[in-house]
Amino acid sequence: MPSSIGDDWDLSFCGLNCVKCDIFLSSHGDEKLQEELVKWFKENVDSTIEHVNCEKCRSPIGECWSSDCELRSCATKRNVNYCFECPDFVCDKLDKFANDGYGHHKRTVENMRDMKKKGLKKWISFHKEAQFCP
Repeated sequence: MPSSIGDDWDLSFCGLNCVKCDIFLSSHGDEKLQEELVKWFKENVDSTIEHVNCEKCRSPIGECWSSDCELRSCATKRNVNYCFECPDFVCDKLDKFANDGYGHHKRTVENMRDMKKKGLKKWISFHKEAQFCP
């Protein structure tokens, strides 16, 4: 199943909804958000970044925000569309992602468990409004 499930849904390998992500949105016309993200990265990551850009997780390497993403690389090698389709779900890489201190990563992994159980289309049908972290 392709990641794009309509205008409001484009799930990455790890289950994040790319079209609702601040990094993606700031790359596509939200100039105020772009300024806020650049400021946040400079203050919190000691970055000299001047522009935040992403074309979604499934875009070619170099166009996505995290081209060195272990989950993206692993899913591609294992030929799965989503981590929950992998026979090793939840693996150490995904567990590390879920416990990296970002709440939306933990929720995403929890939701992928539900996606695996219900099926992706049925799971999405339970969510009236698409969010960054479905």
